[in-house]
Amino acid sequence: MKLDKAVGLVREAEEGLAKTLATLGGRHATEHDVYHMSHALAERCREHLAKLTPFAEDLGASLPDSEAGTSPGGAADTLRRMASTVLGRSEATGMMLVIDLRDAYLMAQRAEISWVILLQAAKAARQANLEQVATSCREEAEGTAKWLRTHLKTSSPQVFATD
Repeated sequence: MKLDKAVGLVREAEEGLAKTLATLGGRHATEHDVYHMSHALAERCREHLAKLTPFAEDLGASLPDSEAGTSPGGAADTLRRMASTVLGRSEATGMMLVIDLRDAYLMAQRAEISWVILLQAAKAARQANLEQVATSCREEAEGTAKWLRTHLKTSSPQVFATD
């Protein structure tokens, strides 16, 4: 069965999204809602990976990176927070926020469509348990994309329409 390939697509997408969200939160520590939500959403990605692990093991798919989406910690994390605090909210940081939100949104779309692919493969293979996990995780991935898109909608006018 080729379900292991579909599991691999989801694993890669969720790991990438978790790392992107952790970076987003670290870069924009002065934006408290972005900081807290991006870290909470990165944790959700790690939960998705944990739910996928038993299926990956059964199918012989590669297992997720246990460090996916964790903040880098140490000097790099401290430096990122300090830079965010020093720069505060400026035109440059506003533009960087929009770009980072856009990149995270695209990663969230990748994760959501990867869950769709896995869901369809699970249906075709009549794997009811995997189908249930894929359904719930796809819905949560869609919610992540919606949050990012909404934040883009509110941030973009502030960056591009103000003098």
